[in-house]
Amino acid sequence: MNAKQPIYPPLEVQFLDLLKELQPIFVNALNSLGDKRPSDAGSSYLARVAITVNRAADGYLLLRESERMDVSKLLIRPALEAVFCGTAAMKNKEFLFRKAYSEWEEDNKLFAMDAAGKKKASEYLEGLKRAFKRHSPDYPVICKKLQVQEIADMAGLLSAYEGAYRVYCKFTHSAMCAVSGGLNDVTDIKDTHTMVWCVIMMLNQLKQFTPAAIPDLIPFGKKLALLKGHISDNPTTIRRRAQ
Repeated sequence: MNAKQPIYPPLEVQFLDLLKELQPIFVNALNSLGDKRPSDAGSSYLARVAITVNRAADGYLLLRESERMDVSKLLIRPALEAVFCGTAAMKNKEFLFRKAYSEWEEDNKLFAMDAAGKKKASEYLEGLKRAFKRHSPDYPVICKKLQVQEIADMAGLLSAYEGAYRVYCKFTHSAMCAVSGGLNDVTDIKDTHTMVWCVIMMLNQLKQFTPAAIPDLIPFGKKLALLKGHISDNPTTIRRRAQ
């Protein structure tokens, strides 16, 4: 009896191996922060949002190794958005309060349904402003909603937004080209590359702006770039069953 053949071409296996190498580094980095006090509100937020990237990468790897390719794609967009947010927090001090304000606006659509709810929401916002000014006086308080595109621009990652993010939004929004399988051939071999990129980006941010214990990441970045250079030569992944 023939052994079951892997569905992934060799290049995808190498991408997955790279992600597996990075996962314990990411976990150790987060654990190393322990109860260390962050230097400012931005680095505190960065450490928290890094957990989202780690969880997305961990789930992605588990699903990919279980040959659940289609569902694994749904974890790429949140990882990208978390990278945009964490990076923006470190590059632009406007980000933090505007992000909080944007979430407050969205919450109002759910909970501020009458005059009493709107009054309570307004009081909450005023309290949030006072607390933010007290605890983070170096950060501006600006009540202006943020969109993901602007966050990516703040982060200096607009090209990733215009490219990968727009593509993976199609999977989470159930676009016709995604649910019909029309995007599989062009994304299958790029999925793990994108997730590895998210992990390396977040680790670099943690290394630069927090006391997290992280080794030299240059070899991992070089390996990712080398593998990326072979994507166009890669055969498509074999799908054995409906996912």
